[in-house]
Amino acid sequence: MCYRVVCKSCGKFGWGGCGEHVKLVYGGIEKGKHCMCRSWPGVVVSSSETASATASVAAATATSTAG
Repeated sequence: MCYRVVCKSCGKFGWGGCGEHVKLVYGGIEKGKHCMCRSWPGVVVSSSETASATASVAAATATSTAG
């Protein structure tokens, strides 16, 4: 069974487990709080959500390397 996890890179929610129930995990997470550091097998992600997540990861990386 798959389950929700907190991403150590971006702090948003990702998934762990067998990979068979990823759609259920994705559906249980609020829009905009999905981690995009790892793919979501079987889930069609909109390009605007992917772009937003990429910008968030880039900002987090810049902050962590600047300090």
